[in-house]
Amino acid sequence: MNIWLLHPFAGGPGLGRHYRPFWLADAWGKMGHRVLVVSAAFHHLHRQPRAPGPQRINGVDFWFLDTPRYGNGSLGRLRNNLSFGPAVSSAASAIAAQFGQPDLVIASSPHLFFISAAHQVARRFDAGFWLEIRDLWPESIIALGMTPAWHPLMKVLGWKERTAYRAADRVICLLAGAEAHMRARGLAAGKFLWIPNGVSDDEIQNALTIENLAHPLIDRINVLKQQGRRVVLYAGGMGPPNAVEAVLDAASILGKASPEIHFVMIGSGTSRAALKQRAATLANVEFHDEVERSVVHGMLRASDCAVVAFHKNALYHHGISPNKLFDYCLFAPRSVIACEERALAGLEDLVTARCAPDDPGALAAALGAALDGPARPRDDRVAVARRYSYSALAYRSLAGICLLYTSRCV
Repeated sequence: MNIWLLHPFAGGPGLGRHYRPFWLADAWGKMGHRVLVVSAAFHHLHRQPRAPGPQRINGVDFWFLDTPRYGNGSLGRLRNNLSFGPAVSSAASAIAAQFGQPDLVIASSPHLFFISAAHQVARRFDAGFWLEIRDLWPESIIALGMTPAWHPLMKVLGWKERTAYRAADRVICLLAGAEAHMRARGLAAGKFLWIPNGVSDDEIQNALTIENLAHPLIDRINVLKQQGRRVVLYAGGMGPPNAVEAVLDAASILGKASPEIHFVMIGSGTSRAALKQRAATLANVEFHDEVERSVVHGMLRASDCAVVAFHKNALYHHGISPNKLFDYCLFAPRSVIACEERALAGLEDLVTARCAPDDPGALAAALGAALDGPARPRDDRVAVARRYSYSALAYRSLAGICLLYTSRCV
């Protein structure tokens, strides 16, 4: 089949974060499908803008669409988001001329503004139309307190969400418990498919050889361990949705009860400066800038435990699927998560321990208990990670597709 995967913020090697579109496209290609990732030539997660048009990146075909540049302002970003749909529509004929008409169009939704355009392109070429839902819009924005429910933009997004569910032949969702939410908003029975995040097959192979990786931050962790410290690593975003303050408060508790436990914090985000200030008096906490994925993996392997925390919020009753959770499982000898039990449904095998959210005392106790217990054998962690490999997820996502589109599988 000829698959167009539309993702405005698609990442990959040399591009930046949001690797999932690249990994799925690569896995589908190895299954014998022809796959094209269509993305914006400029967005805030790119390391540098891309030239509009086709490019082949590590064996995966991309087509970058010319979109407006923007700085830190939200209006510029909104203008960029709104431009992606018209750009898809305008470029569709040129893309089809070079890569062939699509049999399946998949619209992956870091935002919803281009979904109607993606559906129209699918109809123009008589192709199947699927959605991939990463976050629930507008519920995510409202539940996290970023915008009130009465805001006109939230009303527009709610209408777009309902329209998208009704239009899609299938909805792939990263959140295991989101089907009821979608069914209540127009998704027909039998169209929901849970496909969480995962890890690439190359990274699973790298887990077997990563001890050869050298980097100053990996050396720093090894020095701390030589000094008798037990190293807990946080690697990820540092913004309002991330409960990093709970990790720091747990570090404060452990600094008094178990001063040998040392926290290394890696990442970036809008709250980073405030978090560093919060930890300024904690001798057992240090911050470092965001680094390449491979370096994070080496740091996870060198550490004693990895940690991630979520706030208590009804939004997470639909489930979670943070990339870091899969990385932690594969590379860290132990991992602890603070979240509600139902949030972790379906992913329990990824972690060493879970504790209640927004409770630094519980998180400190869970970390202490995990560090007192045995490390999880690497072979066990690799075996779990293989269940979430992108080759396995890619196969699951397209299983039975020929029953949906018989004429396109001949």
